[in-house]
Amino acid sequence: MKTLSFIVFCLFSAACLGQTKLVAYRSHSGSDANLRTAIDHEMFDMPNSNLGIAPGTYITKIDSVILVGHDQMTVVRNTYYTYQGKTKRAYTMRDTVTKAAYAEMFSASNADELKAVLSKKYKTFKTDSTRFIGFSKKFSQKKG
Repeated sequence: MKTLSFIVFCLFSAACLGQTKLVAYRSHSGSDANLRTAIDHEMFDMPNSNLGIAPGTYITKIDSVILVGHDQMTVVRNTYYTYQGKTKRAYTMRDTVTKAAYAEMFSASNADELKAVLSKKYKTFKTDSTRFIGFSKKFSQKKG
């Protein structure tokens, strides 16, 4: 019984190798010229293979900053996924920022200063198209 179990185990493990047909061909079967012929004749499961192409990239942008009150802001961040030239929004996150935790954001007197502070807090996020909602009154008061 042990021998039979061992033989079944060996056959099963040989069938479960983690090597694709393409990798096996390149590793064991011949030249690059033959590989090109094999690919052209669709000998491999090519539509499901990315052949080592890097996956898509994620880009996070600060979409908007909403002034909720004199001591609270909401920062809305959108993360976009780009793959093969197509960009889709992957997910949206919201952060609530209070004056007690990050007073520097509340001392900004215009949009450029607030973008600079956001760039410090969210280092890798893009702020080029950030919208500021509810700040017009605050920014106009500080100018005068």
